[in-house]
Amino acid sequence: MNAMTAEKTFLPTSYPVHEKIIYSVVDDIIHWIEDHLYDENIRVSTVTGKSGYGHWHFQRIFRDVTGYNLGEYIRLRRVIRSTFSIIHSQKTLLEIAIENGFTSQQTFTRIFKKYIHATPGEIRGQYANDKSAFFHLTAELLKNK
Repeated sequence: MNAMTAEKTFLPTSYPVHEKIIYSVVDDIIHWIEDHLYDENIRVSTVTGKSGYGHWHFQRIFRDVTGYNLGEYIRLRRVIRSTFSIIHSQKTLLEIAIENGFTSQQTFTRIFKKYIHATPGEIRGQYANDKSAFFHLTAELLKNK
């Protein structure tokens, strides 16, 4: 396997055998979410349906394995991806919002501010092209969990 075909594993590679199936399903779902973050139609029900488990049961499993509830995880990943684009691209905030699955710039700004504690415009103005800013902002975001 070369670097071009290697897939990133989001979960620990060593875990008890009896949990192997659960971790494998959650890992598959995380990969699916990552591949579909741009889709504004992703709903918790869509994701739980892909898991093969019942709606509430899979949400409990996902929270137990990752530490995040499913909806929060999706929002958090969208905010992290959009933070990178805000800092490192010249795209408009609307373009960034749409490519990260937000239904409008207003929704994007509201959710972004909830997690980052600043608007996307403020972050762009303060950190545009600052290579270390993305890592600082997202580390703080994940530390606050």
